[in-house]
Amino acid sequence: MPTPSTPLSDAILVGMVSISADAIVAVDDSLRVIFFNTGAEQIFGWQASEIVGQELAVLLPQRFRAAHRGHVTLFGTSHERARQMGQRQEVLGLRRNGEEFPAEASIAHLTVEGRTVYTAVLRDVSERKRIERELRAALRARDDIAGIVSHDLRNPVQAIRMLSGAILASADGDAGAPRLDPAVAEQVAVIRHAAEQMDGLIQDLLDAARIEAGQLHVDPRPTDAVRLVTRALEPLEPLVEAKGQRLDFDADTDLPLVMADAPRIEQVLSNLVGNSIKFSPAGGRIAVTVRADGDAAVVVAVRDEGPGIPADQLPHVFDRYWQSARTGRHGAGLGLPIAKGIVEAHGGRIRIASGDGGGTVATFTLRSAGTGE
Repeated sequence: MPTPSTPLSDAILVGMVSISADAIVAVDDSLRVIFFNTGAEQIFGWQASEIVGQELAVLLPQRFRAAHRGHVTLFGTSHERARQMGQRQEVLGLRRNGEEFPAEASIAHLTVEGRTVYTAVLRDVSERKRIERELRAALRARDDIAGIVSHDLRNPVQAIRMLSGAILASADGDAGAPRLDPAVAEQVAVIRHAAEQMDGLIQDLLDAARIEAGQLHVDPRPTDAVRLVTRALEPLEPLVEAKGQRLDFDADTDLPLVMADAPRIEQVLSNLVGNSIKFSPAGGRIAVTVRADGDAAVVVAVRDEGPGIPADQLPHVFDRYWQSARTGRHGAGLGLPIAKGIVEAHGGRIRIASGDGGGTVATFTLRSAGTGE
């Protein structure tokens, strides 16, 4: 409680310091503890009545004590009023039971009645470090799984693709080959299609892991944007026709060359247009446009007449494994995050806009070749 001689603001400050969850420890110029708050009691395991008067060294691992005294003394003679500790190496504290723990700490010094007083604020980061270790272990495990998927699973999938394709090709193209029963041919075609889907999923998983690890490699080169988009749309035209939809393409004239890794940008377009095909109704129109955005960039847009994406879901469309319940999406939900990673690796931007029930438009930018790296 404040006394008549203690300003109310000082009493409030003392109260706040006393109950802080961080350890707040003050020592005199001989490095003996003169203040030890409740947070320090909880972190170090000492009661204030037990530790006040003891040397600060009791709170440090033995191997750091001598060097720490030298650092504090040197700091006291400097012009710095405060300093963050642990900038060069991790700070470790020592609990009463002998357990060491990682900490973040800062120290300040001031002169009180001609004496130097040091105040340290220390935070126990044991839990955060534990979570970081677990996260690193999980990331390593994920990378290991990605490696297994890449080698041990992809190879047999590729074999299924090639062998089923060879069976279909030999039966159709070789006059001397025995003709397959139509039902068998249809089943082999289904097997091949399933293998292609699985191979695409494996590629998505690998790309997602590379993007998250910052290891996605692109090789942008000066490219004709219209030719690039036209080539990307060609394999999608049969899918459009199969659903009775219409695919329109329009581009500005005299577009600048863009910096693009062609196979990767074709992957982006395949994903965006593929989504439009999937979610647009029969007879719907899908429009792809390529426009100049000043001299610095080109904008590619894909518009559809699908059911749209609700406004509250739009912020999540680039989240990994996101699915829109309204559109009944199926699959791993990696297409849009991968498209975003590829576009951003090119130095571009991608966005999805949608009117609730009024279609969706996906746009992304590519840098003009003349803008430099």
